Amino acid sequence: MFSLHHSAFRRPAALLLWAAAACCACVKTQTLETPQELSLSAVASVSATETKANPELSGASLGTDNTYVIYASASATGQPSFMAGQLFRYSTSDARWHASPDPVYWPLQGVSLDFLALAMKPAAFAALAPAMPTAESATLTEWDTYQDQYDVMYSVKNGQSHTAGSTAPLPLVFKHSMAVVGFTAKSTVDAAVYTIKSLELNGLQFKGTLTVDNSSTQVQTLWEVPADAAHVGDKALTLTTPDFQVPFTSSATGVRCTDHMLVIPQPSRSVTLTYHVVNSIPDLTYTIHLPRIMWKEGRMYIYHLSFGPTEITVSSVTVTDWDGTPITDEETLFS
Repeated sequence: MFSLHHSAFRRPAALLLWAAAACCACVKTQTLETPQELSLSAVASVSATETKANPELSGASLGTDNTYVIYASASATGQPSFMAGQLFRYSTSDARWHASPDPVYWPLQGVSLDFLALAMKPAAFAALAPAMPTAESATLTEWDTYQDQYDVMYSVKNGQSHTAGSTAPLPLVFKHSMAVVGFTAKSTVDAAVYTIKSLELNGLQFKGTLTVDNSSTQVQTLWEVPADAAHVGDKALTLTTPDFQVPFTSSATGVRCTDHMLVIPQPSRSVTLTYHVVNSIPDLTYTIHLPRIMWKEGRMYIYHLSFGPTEITVSSVTVTDWDGTPITDEETLFS
């Protein structure tokens, strides 16, 4: 009897041990994926040493300049607003751009994201209030570029996913959305014969809505500028000194007589000078038709004025990238 009772007591225990062993054999080991913070690295244009620019084209590399902010959106398939209009600020502690005020993270399981980003000064961000609900487009509405001389840059990086275990930042390369125009002047006769009182670009497109379109294969920047006095007009460049005295020089380029002006990409405009000739009572005006060319985003156009005894001419035009690298693919400047 004892033997029978003992045998019946152990049998359920043995069954339980067998079931537990079988269950353990079926369990697969799973590695939990840890969310990784999404941070950025940034350079202006194609070179890490190339400069970003305020209207005077000065300053440090965008990659180490915490006086700029980056505003970015990211879209995933089925989730276009995965990250909608997120502000990033530069951190000197790890030389990266981090989401502000709280971190954001890559999606898990290798989900692919499209990115669209703008870089600008905080003052520009506050004034222009860019709309960027998804990575398909960013819009800056009714931007008065003459009043608000801001360097606004854009960057696109599509089809990006996080590699498990990687802590590398997402690299972004930014392009300038505006062109730059400036002037130098020289006299071919003598110093202090000519004094420039003002210099105006005629019929300048200065106010409009900028859209950075990332909805197709190639990103596009589109400007909508209504043809009315609120958006198009004559605009004066700031002289480097009031009543600029045109120097005599044998240099081919002369001396800079205006501050650089950021302008909407558009066909070149004529320029009207108000100037004074020594021992002459009235101020004179003179309109020069600049060489026909399209002012392109990310390029700088410096026109060299030559004051002679009978006329004022554009002796040459220097076209460079924003870092001063000569441009070799421009169309004929004098046509």
